Amino acid sequence: MALVALANAKGSPGTTTAALVLALQWPRPVLLVEADLAGASILAGYFRGQLPHDRGLQPLAIAHSHGDLEAAFWDQTIPLVRDDPDRKLLPGIVSPHTAPAVANLWGPLANQLVALERGGIDVLVDLGRLGTGGVVREDREPIVRLADQVLITTGSRLPDIAVTRELVKSRTSVVDAAARELTNLAVLTVGPGRPYDATEIARTLGLGTVGSLAWDPVNAEVLSVGSPAGRRYSTSPLVRSAGPVISRIQDRTEKRRARFSTGPREGSHTSGPRRPPERWGESASPAVQAAPWRGGEGSGA
Repeated sequence: MALVALANAKGSPGTTTAALVLALQWPRPVLLVEADLAGASILAGYFRGQLPHDRGLQPLAIAHSHGDLEAAFWDQTIPLVRDDPDRKLLPGIVSPHTAPAVANLWGPLANQLVALERGGIDVLVDLGRLGTGGVVREDREPIVRLADQVLITTGSRLPDIAVTRELVKSRTSVVDAAARELTNLAVLTVGPGRPYDATEIARTLGLGTVGSLAWDPVNAEVLSVGSPAGRRYSTSPLVRSAGPVISRIQDRTEKRRARFSTGPREGSHTSGPRRPPERWGESASPAVQAAPWRGGEGSGA
């Protein structure tokens, strides 16, 4: 595994919540990067505004302008889960108005993220809404291009599928049918069966699928707005559905690399920050079932 990005079309739900639940269940050390140009929501939602927004992409962009991107990288991250050094968050920008301040960061950052694989660290990137070919300038294109998988999240209702189809068409319009089998694009359905299932949606979009996350609004609010995790959160439909999606992501990544006859990447144009200052575990910690940042209410017991 290496670099996986999640994105959506206008009005399509659940990308940040999907990125969080996957990061919390990820079987290896993982960094979650909040790269939504509409503004960050994890500190205000998942962390309930309890942490200051003084770290993240904006200070990292300033460090990059001084030639200190690699040295400053881990200082701009925070633990995603208390007492778990294997899961970290790089917070995003405060608002859309500050997006121009990080416009020159995306290319160098993409290279840094790819290089993390050398240190045994996987990366999930929440892109939020993805620009459509030529209509919206997409500064984050280096991340999309270098990602092993770009998961286009969509709901299962017709309006969701319609806007997602236009996004997919804009990303694949210059690719012939044979080459589409090698694309890093895949579909992640949020809330299947309302009324269409993941297979039907993938067929309509002309892409492969990594499956679906359950429609589970009550437990999704543990991640989206910091609601207390109930006694059954760890066995909730949302949490249980994350495991099969992760397996499908791993399988698609391995098959795509095999097709290109490539193994784990040896790095990129930069050596990259291999490890954060504190020592990450030699092996992945057990799957996290909730958000222990909030003491007892996040234990998931």
